[in-house]
Amino acid sequence: MGVENFYLELGQLSEKSVQSLETSFDNLPKSNYLDGAYRLRRYSHFSYTQNTLKLLPTKAFSQNAEINEFQGSVAREYQDIEASVVGSSGFDEMFSSFKKMANIADETPIEVHQMRILGTKDTAVEAAPEGVHQDGFNYLAVFVIDRNNIAGGEICVHPAKAQAPIFKHAFDHGEFVVLNDKRFWHSAAALQAVNDDAAYMDVFVLTA
Repeated sequence: MGVENFYLELGQLSEKSVQSLETSFDNLPKSNYLDGAYRLRRYSHFSYTQNTLKLLPTKAFSQNAEINEFQGSVAREYQDIEASVVGSSGFDEMFSSFKKMANIADETPIEVHQMRILGTKDTAVEAAPEGVHQDGFNYLAVFVIDRNNIAGGEICVHPAKAQAPIFKHAFDHGEFVVLNDKRFWHSAAALQAVNDDAAYMDVFVLTA
């Protein structure tokens, strides 16, 4: 099945997988990039062949300005995803689900962003400051591990950049979507803290 034959699929990680991943977001560092104050992040890339995960050499993350109007053409360097996360049951389930649903070939590089998007009470935070966009890959998966004390942050899927979403959902606790990044555009609604307690949305984004 080629990318032209795959559209979109929804899924749910197991409770065990969610538990194996959720505490690791407490260790995400800030960065000096435009979104660094409110989007904490780690980034690594891998291949997943015959149910075996292989870490590929560290590299900077970059998108051209046509893909990312917010901070395109910037080579962004992030700390690697922690080894304890890579070795967890939840990380393996994310890869196996992504690969199976989109029928991704063995040896295909898969990039992974682990992010915590911080909410504030008085000001809405753009969960996706790029707006409605594509990531420049064939396949994309968004796994939301946790939502805490926030309103908004829904993941949206659009048939075209200038069109309203055909799908919008406040993913939580291991819910995820895998979609054709050539066929669809995506975005995320702004989020805001409900009260003065810690407010965040914890997300893994996989691209291939």
